[in-house]
Amino acid sequence: MNNSSRTRFRELVWFFIGSLGLLGVAASGIQVVHVTDDRRALFHELTSNQEVQDRLLQEYSRLLLERGTLLSYQNVDRIAQKHLNMLFPEKVTAVVRGWEEESLALNRKEP
Repeated sequence: MNNSSRTRFRELVWFFIGSLGLLGVAASGIQVVHVTDDRRALFHELTSNQEVQDRLLQEYSRLLLERGTLLSYQNVDRIAQKHLNMLFPEKVTAVVRGWEEESLALNRKEP
């Protein structure tokens, strides 16, 4: 090989290496664009999911408030009187269960 063919070969090698480098940079740039687009889409999905979560939390808070209102004593008393025809008793007596049985057992042991 003479000197001019060596020079030509070296030029071709450097051209090939430069072309590969340029293609690598272009492929890297295209990949960056795709990754950026994917991240943007994921961020949009995250934002919409957070909005849905916020709406669900608001609804849950309203439902808790409504449940607390429905379970209030006044509301339960009103529903019991209106729909179930239940009335609060006028006279309340205490009932002790098992008192008579204990009393009878003590009376039998005494004699």
